[in-house]
Amino acid sequence: MLGVLILDKDIKMIEFELRRLADITKNIGRQVLKEYDISETQFIAIQWINETEKMTIGDLALKMNLANSSTSELIDQLTQKGYCQREKDDKDKRKVILKLTNKSIELIEAVIQKRQIFLQNLLQKSDIDMQILKSQIHNLYINTDEGEDIE
Repeated sequence: MLGVLILDKDIKMIEFELRRLADITKNIGRQVLKEYDISETQFIAIQWINETEKMTIGDLALKMNLANSSTSELIDQLTQKGYCQREKDDKDKRKVILKLTNKSIELIEAVIQKRQIFLQNLLQKSDIDMQILKSQIHNLYINTDEGEDIE
């Protein structure tokens, strides 16, 4: 059993508020999904396909922690709505690669734009120096496993 780590109350507050800001920002962007007749689960699938080169249904099932059959049904729905296509792999014809359509790319861009407008409005309401905030967030990010590849 892990021992209880005593954390500074400032760290607790920063963690809580960062998590809440991330959730609020995510939810603001997800408001766009109603306009596109897409569920949150379908959007998460679109995001994974967008971020992963040569994504298969099996790969997506693992990323989303779904059964292959459920993932296949999810892709069927996205295909019927015009968000996704199945294509045979050039090197291995048995493998089916998931490709996003322009409609998916437009959706992703609309969600991101909604989030960015929210953040811009939020920052305009505060007296934060944008360059300092940007630098501090970047410094935190580059110290993560994902961010260390940036510089």
